[in-house]
Amino acid sequence: MVNPWVSFCISTYKRPVFLKSQLNLLLQQTDPNFEIVISDNDPEASGKAVVEQLNDQRLKYYRNDDNLGMIRSFNKSIERASTEYIVMVTDDDPVDTNMLHEFKTVINNYPGYSIYCGCVRTGKSENEIECFSATDFSFQLLHPKLTLNFLWSSCVLKKQTVLNIGGMPDYGSPHLADHAMLALCSKEQGGLFINKMFSHLNKHDSNFSKSNFNLYYIAGTRFIALMTKAFPEEFYIKNGENAIAKHLKKWFITNIFILKKYFTITNPNPEKAKEVDQLAHNLLKLSLIKKFKTLYTFKLIVFNIKKCLKKVGILKWSN
Repeated sequence: MVNPWVSFCISTYKRPVFLKSQLNLLLQQTDPNFEIVISDNDPEASGKAVVEQLNDQRLKYYRNDDNLGMIRSFNKSIERASTEYIVMVTDDDPVDTNMLHEFKTVINNYPGYSIYCGCVRTGKSENEIECFSATDFSFQLLHPKLTLNFLWSSCVLKKQTVLNIGGMPDYGSPHLADHAMLALCSKEQGGLFINKMFSHLNKHDSNFSKSNFNLYYIAGTRFIALMTKAFPEEFYIKNGENAIAKHLKKWFITNIFILKKYFTITNPNPEKAKEVDQLAHNLLKLSLIKKFKTLYTFKLIVFNIKKCLKKVGILKWSN
């Protein structure tokens, strides 16, 4: 390994099987000049044996003395990174093995941005590159009709910029905190989009998103407060469209109906399904979300019709 130019920053907690699979994949990057900073939130160091077994000098393992919680542990991995750039990754979401090679080329050709974001952009050709100033990037990122999909593990960030904004926002919930961090990174030097996803979510029953429903409500309230305080209105409202509100609409509708389907169809649990309904009721009280009550009601009617059709065998609704 020559001097690494980028660090994969990982937080893990008592998931050695996931961690081993993720590290094995990351070590296959076609650009070998990177390090992987592992922040183990397990005081008993359940991830240490995995790292020792792989025996690769690019692996930098740190055990936290206490369980810091997901966000503080991720922020520790950022602080411990030794490189100019970082990539935030969970211990279970795979990334493209050519990711670093492609991003390094882009960064060399378009230097000076604080965020380089691999995503799905509306109406753009594959690998098309777009550059935006600090006043425009957050609107472009958060507006769901402009950016259809993005993940922090598909982005390269300037470490110093991340430190300057205080790392991943710790407002009491991990939900939307990654989205907030990416948007906040653009405040210093703007950002660049490349129309390609370099990572995807690994969906499984132990996903954090299928528990701790109160954290969704906390995220809804505090994401709004954080973003509207951090950005002047002209950053997120353009031509009468509020990108923060539209982002929340997609987040609310998508997550509520993913949870409803999971606890109704995939893994039926009536008590959990009731909790999801109550979560939706509570979120619909929030200022930027309550305006979507009509849309939610329509989606709920469609959901219930599909549920009935599946029950009588007319509809094959995949799990």
